[in-house]
Amino acid sequence: MLTLPHPRAHERAFVLVPWLAVEPNALLSVAGQRVPVAALVAHLAADEVAGVRRTDFRLSEVQE
Repeated sequence: MLTLPHPRAHERAFVLVPWLAVEPNALLSVAGQRVPVAALVAHLAADEVAGVRRTDFRLSEVQE
């Protein structure tokens, strides 16, 4: 189980939108209740959600 330390992660598009893309059935505990991440995204302002965009950036291993 993933534990996010930010107490307002459920209000942040930059957390929720990528999370939803990786795990469409993800749940987040909010005030002691497990809430679908998709429902949390649905309650965010459309312009905030639209501001989160996928990039072509990829992590790679460091070559020594």
